[in-house]
Amino acid sequence: MRLLPCLALVLTAALLPAQDFDFKGIPADYTVAFATSGTRGLKITESPEAKAFKERMKARMAKDDKGAMKSNLELQAAIKAATGIDMESPDSWFAGGCLIDDNFPLIARSSDNFSGGLIYHAHHDSRKLAAYAAGKKIPAVQAGTTSGWQARELLSSFGPAFEQMFAAKKEPAPQAVQGEPIGIFDLDDNTIVVAQPKEAVRIIALLKGQGTSYALPAGLSTPLAVTGRPYAILTFDASRMPPSTSKELTQSGFQRAFLAIGENNSNQVLKISTTFTSKEKATPLAQQAQGMMAMLPMMIAGDPRKPKTEEEKALQAFLGEILAGIQPIEATDNQVALIAKWDTVKFIGLIEKIMPIVEAQAKAAKAAQAKPVPQPVTK
Repeated sequence: MRLLPCLALVLTAALLPAQDFDFKGIPADYTVAFATSGTRGLKITESPEAKAFKERMKARMAKDDKGAMKSNLELQAAIKAATGIDMESPDSWFAGGCLIDDNFPLIARSSDNFSGGLIYHAHHDSRKLAAYAAGKKIPAVQAGTTSGWQARELLSSFGPAFEQMFAAKKEPAPQAVQGEPIGIFDLDDNTIVVAQPKEAVRIIALLKGQGTSYALPAGLSTPLAVTGRPYAILTFDASRMPPSTSKELTQSGFQRAFLAIGENNSNQVLKISTTFTSKEKATPLAQQAQGMMAMLPMMIAGDPRKPKTEEEKALQAFLGEILAGIQPIEATDNQVALIAKWDTVKFIGLIEKIMPIVEAQAKAAKAAQAKPVPQPVTK
């Protein structure tokens, strides 16, 4: 299954909105938290243009790589048969996050040093899923009194797409850096938790109302208003960073940031907002950001003396259209914000334009990686 076409299908069918984001189950001490909501009623997924785009993507996959399209359809069918989950349902949504501490950089080596989780809200058949896992002999995982299954083995059983995703991680890590396996815990017919057992215990308790879940900072509704109906948000709270970085953050005055995407009438709107302890602390960032925005068109234009390939011209045109939607940097008191707006139909077109370019680059990179490395001659 080719990543970009499938990602485009997911983006046009899986992420979108509600007036409020539901963070229930996400621990209140998480440094980073995110949430999405259902897609029903949005132009980005349900307009005639969006539906036509989706069908073109399916046709493209079928034409360019019949194996990829077949794999994608087989994967969706396998998941639905095993769980009852419709991967294209407009009513599914996610919430998740992680705690960044002094050990966070070690995540690449040891999952013991990572605290985070994902909650997937999707209607499914719990009994069917349990029977499937038993039939496939998926290894069990225990989080307190809640039983689950090892995520890698369960996902890999659905088809080659997931098997390829985990292929690079099949070799066991040294015992010193092995951590708890990530588990999939089916709580009810609408809620699945993906996390290590130690963190799943916390998340499951919060979902049952035992404790206080993460909440968006007070007053965030006003700066979010520009996005209309936000359908995805990512937040970062600097006060929850580890002591090793607190000195630098204190000096900068940085407090928090959020990124939100929404649909406002006919536009898709992106907003990135940062908050500082004072206007004086915020001003340098505002000036740097505005200077960078002024330089981007020249950077995109490149060297006029150097001939450009058709691919480079197409990429330059795409980036130019993206930049055209970015508004001037906003600086108000202790906040600095960037807002971008793109007409929904035009936004869909931008995605479709860039996909062949990025796919070609990804294919070239894959071919280069697969090319045998010359071995030194030995006597």
